[in-house]
Amino acid sequence: MTIVPVEVERSIKNVMVKIIRVILFFGIAIKAEIAFTQVTIENNDEIERLLFMKNAAVDTNKIAGYRIQLGFNSDRSYVNEIKTKFIKLFPEEMQVYSLYQQPYWKFRVGNFYREIDAIKTLNNIRIYFPDAFIVPDNIKRPTISKTIEN
Repeated sequence: MTIVPVEVERSIKNVMVKIIRVILFFGIAIKAEIAFTQVTIENNDEIERLLFMKNAAVDTNKIAGYRIQLGFNSDRSYVNEIKTKFIKLFPEEMQVYSLYQQPYWKFRVGNFYREIDAIKTLNNIRIYFPDAFIVPDNIKRPTISKTIEN
């Protein structure tokens, strides 16, 4: 194997292009450093008051859970028929909720903290309402019962 010396020809154009690239790189880096270090945050009492009011309005009695939706339709009377049928079949067994989310009226039942509880109840309800399904919803916080043992 023979080594052949290669002569590199440097032209002023190649050198200038490299120098311009280096200058641009450092110029952009310095500009970015200046842009990100000049952020100041001022405390505004009005913003603090509004945030406090917003956080105070949060309903702490509601938590993420599940409900069973028995039906929905743009016709309110259809949803009321489902509600009447459910109350006749399951009197005082669960909480019932009729709600309007444009353009549909929806009928939901129950406050289930765990999805497995909603599934068990759904199996019983599907005998009478085959189109029923589980939906995630904000539910009422379940009551905690204390038992005192002697």
